Amino acid sequence: MNTKFFVVGAIAAALVAGTAMAQTPTAATRPEINSTSVNQAYKGQWRLYKMIGLDVYNQNDEKVGDISELLVDQTGKIQTAILGVGGFLGVGERLVSVNFDQLKFVNQPVELKIASSTQAAPAPTKNAETATTTTGAATTARPARNTNEQWYPDHAVINITADQLKAMPRFEYN
Repeated sequence: MNTKFFVVGAIAAALVAGTAMAQTPTAATRPEINSTSVNQAYKGQWRLYKMIGLDVYNQNDEKVGDISELLVDQTGKIQTAILGVGGFLGVGERLVSVNFDQLKFVNQPVELKIASSTQAAPAPTKNAETATTTTGAATTARPARNTNEQWYPDHAVINITADQLKAMPRFEYN
């Protein structure tokens, strides 16, 4: 009698397992998302931590400092940029605060100007713009930015001279 129960139980288990395995899975309720469409959703947005250390230039393409910190209000809106100005390699640098709206962010690299009457343009490399040579100064464009560098601007521009920035009151954390 025990054998009958065992056989009946084994047949029932096989039927249940077969039925469960024969069922087709239902379609997902969420559409498939690939990394390309996710990245497109954030196109034009910048990674904030990448902006710390960003070079700041004046209207004449002269470097006047870099972004040391960004301050936000209680709603999360950036209000103030703390710039490191003056000094050399961080020595003698002083911090000044400017209104964040005074900064204009630029994606294109600054053209490097090298004083020279005749200078051969460097050989173009992959993803590089061709350098041009002019009489009196060689103007060279930096290489084009890679796709992973598009998550932050190349540099910022402010309509203040280096001397005006140095004359501003020192920013201190108290």
